[in-house]
Amino acid sequence: MTRTCLFAHFDPGGRIAPHVLHYLGQLQSCGFSTHVAMSGVERPHDADRAALAQLGATPHPRPNRGLDFGAWQDLVARGCADGAGTILLANDSVFGPLLPLPPIVADMEAAAPDVWGMVESREGAWHLQSWFVCLTARAFAAPAVARVLRQPFGEMGKAEIVLHGELGLGAAIKTEGLRWAARARPPARRLRRLVPGNPMHLDFLSVMRDGSVPFVKVELLRDNPAAVRWAGAWRDAVAASPIFPASWVDRHLGDGSPHVPPCPEQTLRMRLLYAAITRDRREALRTLLR
Repeated sequence: MTRTCLFAHFDPGGRIAPHVLHYLGQLQSCGFSTHVAMSGVERPHDADRAALAQLGATPHPRPNRGLDFGAWQDLVARGCADGAGTILLANDSVFGPLLPLPPIVADMEAAAPDVWGMVESREGAWHLQSWFVCLTARAFAAPAVARVLRQPFGEMGKAEIVLHGELGLGAAIKTEGLRWAARARPPARRLRRLVPGNPMHLDFLSVMRDGSVPFVKVELLRDNPAAVRWAGAWRDAVAASPIFPASWVDRHLGDGSPHVPPCPEQTLRMRLLYAAITRDRREALRTLLR
C-alpha cells in the first residue's frame, strides 16, 4: 500500500528549517512519499532542493494563500494523492517528532481505522486537529470529505478556514460514519467537557511526556495565545528527546539564544480554572500565584 503525505509549509524567508527537515525525514522513515507545498516561494533555494531530494520529498512552489487547506488542495489538484492507499495531511505548525515516528504510525495503522489523527479536540466542535490527519484512500474519496477539500480556501481568512476546513473535516468524518482514532484525547471530566480547551496547549507536557503525541505546537512557544503560564517548561521536556535538540526551537523562534515563551496576563480566576482542567496540574499549581 503506497503512503503519500501532503505537507503544507510556509516560512517568511522561504527556507526550510532544520526541524522541518527532521520531520520530513521521520515521515520518509515511515514509508511516506512526501509532497511539500512551499507557500510564498517561486523557486526553492538550491540547498533546500538538495535536502528534500535526499529525503525523497518533492517541492511544489505555490502562492501563499489558503493556509494549510489551500496548500493541500493545490497538491491534490496536481495529482499528488493519485493512486495512494493512505493520504496524510500534515504541516509545519509543530516542533517534532521528539521520538521516532514509525512505531506510532505502525500502532495506529494496526487498529485499521478509516482516519486517525494525533489529537482529538472538542474545541469549537468535534474534530481531529488538522496538523496531522491520516486517511485511507476510501475515506479520502468519501463524498463529504471530498466536498470539504473542494472549498475556495484561497478566498478565505484564517477563521473561515478553521471553521470550514478543520471543523468541516470533523463533521465530514462523522457524516460518513468513518471509523476514527486519535493518539491523544482530551479528558472527559465534567468541567473539561464544559471548557474543552486545546489539548496541545493546556495538556502539552502530558502528551509530550507519555509519548502519545511527541510534538509541541509552534504557536504555543511563539505566541502562547491561551496564556499557559507553565509554557516555559517546554525546554526540559524537549531536552529528554533523543532525536530532537532544543536548539532547533531557539534557532527558529529567535537568534539562537534560549527561547522563553511569552506569558500574557491572566486573571486568578482563569489560573484556577486551568489548574482544575489541565492534565499538567502539577506545573499549573506551581505557577498559580506567580
